[in-house]
Amino acid sequence: MFESLLAKHSDLDFSNKRAIFETFRKLHPILKEQHFLNPKEEDDDPYESTQVTAVIANSSGIFGVYSMREVFEYTQFWAVGTGREFAIGAMYSLYDRLPTAEAVARAGIEAGATFDKNSGLPLTIYTMPLT
Repeated sequence: MFESLLAKHSDLDFSNKRAIFETFRKLHPILKEQHFLNPKEEDDDPYESTQVTAVIANSSGIFGVYSMREVFEYTQFWAVGTGREFAIGAMYSLYDRLPTAEAVARAGIEAGATFDKNSGLPLTIYTMPLT
């Protein structure tokens, strides 16, 4: 579904925190109206949730996006999902000792899959050269 949204909306901008926030603000009504998003999480939520938790990694940085459209920027690595604490711990402990970002990511994913009962392997890692 998300790939379809990206293909249909060429004006989406993932270049910085503000742009990502505005992109998810634009996507919310589309998700709600065209894809039947149920934005209800908690009765006391200040506004509707997008029901999306995501990591965006690109040449501009690493960004975490959360269901209330909060956007955070990270300087080295980040993880989402139920095994994220294990993944972040592994990546933190190995960051200076592993030779590549791929190796750091692999260590995080494997730690999350090993120690979190709701995570599992296999994994697929995609890499791209920095330009």
